[in-house]
Amino acid sequence: MTAIVIWLSAEPWPGTKNLIEMLEVPEEYVMKLPYYPLHLIEPFALTNEELMKYGPEVGTVLVFIKNSKNQYQLSDVLKKYEAEFSNVSPLAYDLINSVTKIEFDRKIKIRNGVINMCEAIIQMQNSSRNEGFKIGKDEGIRIGKHEGIEIGRNQELRKMAVKLLASGFSREAVANFLEISNTHLELVLSEEDK
Repeated sequence: MTAIVIWLSAEPWPGTKNLIEMLEVPEEYVMKLPYYPLHLIEPFALTNEELMKYGPEVGTVLVFIKNSKNQYQLSDVLKKYEAEFSNVSPLAYDLINSVTKIEFDRKIKIRNGVINMCEAIIQMQNSSRNEGFKIGKDEGIRIGKHEGIEIGRNQELRKMAVKLLASGFSREAVANFLEISNTHLELVLSEEDK
């Protein structure tokens, strides 16, 4: 009996490599059972070249999985095996997608029965970049609004502080009346000079 296991993970195989150790067999029976090693195909432990020997379909899936944790390695692999990754079956694409949990653009096109993974990655990177720009823009707007509100508040405080000081109130009395610290009052008044 031979057991072949294809480990679909970029992580090392976490288990034993023979069937006896996988089973909970009483010690007295262990010697009576044949030793069945697992023939393990583990992307983590093999080179990209060794994985590609499993054929264009399986090899491409295993190479992608192996390199999926490192964007730079994955980019290099896609360039090196561009021909293979330009012609991935929808089944292999779905397997890559489900195993790696990488969010590919759902609009990827099947042309002549195959998917261009290089194109899918480029679309994914562009989508991530655009999302990053949107998040940055939204954060900038949020910060800008907050700063704008703070500037407007300080301008109102400055107007009131100047009027109170002109009426003869001390700086300490003005700070207490405006419910701000003396340091904040000095900051507000110094903004007037800018």
